[in-house]
Amino acid sequence: MQLKYPTFPTKMTNSQAQELVHNHVHIADDYQEGLKMIENRDTFDNVDRIIQFPYTAPVIEEKTEEELARQAAKKEENARRLREAAAKSRLEKLVKREEEYEAFTELKNAKTTSTKKDWIARLKATGFKDEADLDDTIKQLDGAIQRARNKELGIDEHEEKEPPITTLVDIPDDQLNEAEKKEKRKQKLMKANYDARQRAKKAKEEAKAREIEEERLEEENRLRDPEKWVAEVKEKRQAVVDRIKQRKRLTMELSDRRSRASQLRMRSIANLASDTPSPKRQRRRKEEEDTFGADDEDWMIYREISREDESDEEEEDLSILNHYESLLLQYDPDFLPEHAYEATSSPTNTLMHMLARGKYPPYDPTDIGQMHQLHVNVERIRVGEVLFQPSIIGLDQAGLTETMNDIIRTFNPEERKQAVKTVFITGGFSSLPGLSSRISTSLQEILPVGTLYSVKRAANPLLDAWRGAAMVAQNAHYNQYAITKKEYEEFGGEYIKAHGLGNAFR
Repeated sequence: MQLKYPTFPTKMTNSQAQELVHNHVHIADDYQEGLKMIENRDTFDNVDRIIQFPYTAPVIEEKTEEELARQAAKKEENARRLREAAAKSRLEKLVKREEEYEAFTELKNAKTTSTKKDWIARLKATGFKDEADLDDTIKQLDGAIQRARNKELGIDEHEEKEPPITTLVDIPDDQLNEAEKKEKRKQKLMKANYDARQRAKKAKEEAKAREIEEERLEEENRLRDPEKWVAEVKEKRQAVVDRIKQRKRLTMELSDRRSRASQLRMRSIANLASDTPSPKRQRRRKEEEDTFGADDEDWMIYREISREDESDEEEEDLSILNHYESLLLQYDPDFLPEHAYEATSSPTNTLMHMLARGKYPPYDPTDIGQMHQLHVNVERIRVGEVLFQPSIIGLDQAGLTETMNDIIRTFNPEERKQAVKTVFITGGFSSLPGLSSRISTSLQEILPVGTLYSVKRAANPLLDAWRGAAMVAQNAHYNQYAITKKEYEEFGGEYIKAHGLGNAFR
């Protein structure tokens, strides 16, 4: 449990660990079937046990109605001040733009009352390159002022942009001066941008029309045969999920420097980047050795090339997947939100998270009570399984079944039948539920077919060891193999006298 919850806020004592073993551990008849039952989300709740450790709940100060009303009034006052400050800032910007608009308009009108030389000098001093630059600035200011006024009045405007002026586009260059040629290039660029926007708008409308038609046909198929339609949608969804998973696996392989996919791509990059790429025949004969990737610097270059944002294909697949899942959620009663790809791929739905945090209640890292909870599930069968598979905890020893088999084989066939007629189990661990049944199953596996045997458990296995020691102490020959205080002090606590009840190997 310490490995499972390394940051558990409370230290578990030995007595608490023993209580968990006595109250929750049992011996599984089939360990593998028990693990499958735990892995299955539908049967996990039947195995999972929540152990709540004590904790001190934080004191939440409850406020009176007057304090809540005062706090709400304060928030409203702060919001009002922010709105007033924002309105004031917008008004100041609007006034500034109007002043600039008036000044630039006056500069534009001064062209008719001033000489050309003086007006151009004044234009340059104001910071404009030429008259076209002044006209663009005036137009931008006019649009910004109009938008700001509409926003203050609450007018939602969706005006279509007017086509750009193209009066000079069709005029040959030999009929234009330098300023007009410059303006013509500008008009061409603006016309190209406008045409591109119109083509994109038309393509978007056509795509929307196709989408509406596809939805209509899909709706007709759904109404004609609902079950077949749901099966087809599920099949399409699974194909998209498989593509996404395959792409993720490939991404993981490419991130591994030693993977075959990564090596092949690095070799392709080296061949493409080389000034003299080696022919296939030479590469096959290994006459020219490829050294790209042998150095860490090459790997960093490869990582830079591979570091890209989410591809368009993946974004398209996710969009299609969301569409299919929304249809299934709407029309398939068996498809639940937890079956969606996003839910199943979430870290909170992994087996490790389920073992540590369970299925219920929903995990909340801010809940102090949940942070003091232990979920005992796989440990319930794993602790007892150590008796039969010591390798689970790293012990290179024989399990209980192998040990029984070794003992039985020491007898001859006739003695073996008498020995297994009654298998007696005792001791505190024998009180675990399922141990007698598991030993009986193990004996059936190692004994010949038709052998009669029985497994019996002590009436009070917890006190059998003490009762046996009491009987030995009452024996008349007890002093012959008992260790005196003097012998204990001389030879130490590990000194044992040989006696008839010992298990000395002969």
